[in-house]
Amino acid sequence: MHRTKLSLLLALTMLIGLLSGGCGANSAEESTVVDVVPEKEGYVLDFSTEFNDGNLSTEYWLPQYLPHCTMNTEGSSARYKVEDGCLNLYITKDSPDYFGGQPGSVDPDNLLWIANGIQTWEKNHLHPGGAQQMEVEPFEGYATQYGYFEIRMKMPDTKGGGYAAWWLIGTQDDTDTAESVQNGEIDVLETFFDNPGVFEPKVHAWDDPDLNEWSSKVNLKGFSKNYMNEFHTYAMDWRPEGITFYVDGKEVAQTEESPQYRMCMILSMYINSDFSGWDEPENEYPIEWLIDYVRVYKDINGYA
Repeated sequence: MHRTKLSLLLALTMLIGLLSGGCGANSAEESTVVDVVPEKEGYVLDFSTEFNDGNLSTEYWLPQYLPHCTMNTEGSSARYKVEDGCLNLYITKDSPDYFGGQPGSVDPDNLLWIANGIQTWEKNHLHPGGAQQMEVEPFEGYATQYGYFEIRMKMPDTKGGGYAAWWLIGTQDDTDTAESVQNGEIDVLETFFDNPGVFEPKVHAWDDPDLNEWSSKVNLKGFSKNYMNEFHTYAMDWRPEGITFYVDGKEVAQTEESPQYRMCMILSMYINSDFSGWDEPENEYPIEWLIDYVRVYKDINGYA
């Protein structure tokens, strides 16, 4: 079920939801999949991808990672599986280099960058962190301003260099050139493969003059649950006055400002990043990131 308004089914949602374990369920009874999204009190559902039908909805997700930033289509194409109610984004030892080189290298003087991801929006010059390499056809899957964003996932626990990220970037509606100031970024989470019990929510201003850099480090190792080997929910409530971040419904960080324009979502993972370390010899392949669902709710009272 995608981009849908709550209907009469929501009257049965809480009851049916208790019967649906979906991705990451521990028994045959728990794994019964019912394609009904739970109601969230005070909010209305605006977008959801549940991965229950064995497919990735290409109406809302582009199975590529920033294809305008590379001439190598193979390197920007997503490697994924959808099975057992889960999206599995993965990197193997022979995954192609994003920019067209050879498979990932152990040589620190000849490191190749591997990226794998999907996104809900694409256009030329999207995201100032990557240089435009080729012209692309715009893709308009899903973008919005403000809302409660939630993901249920299991953090990769494969050691070695690299990281996974769920993040938003401004859709840059102010211009189709590289001169946009609506290109702020929200990193709901970034988690490193060698330390999956710690993640970092961040805000990057880029060219937005009304936004400041912000980051926080959340250490889940002191929590009572196993955040390295179990499925948990990670969320943010993005409002005009700021952003609140949550883990399993518990507040873990908060900002006092936020981007004031539409943003799109990206799910991505990397190895040989310049700040997360290198792949060999510690990495354990395949590196798999399991995602149960991605949902966006809107406050029923709207946003000032």
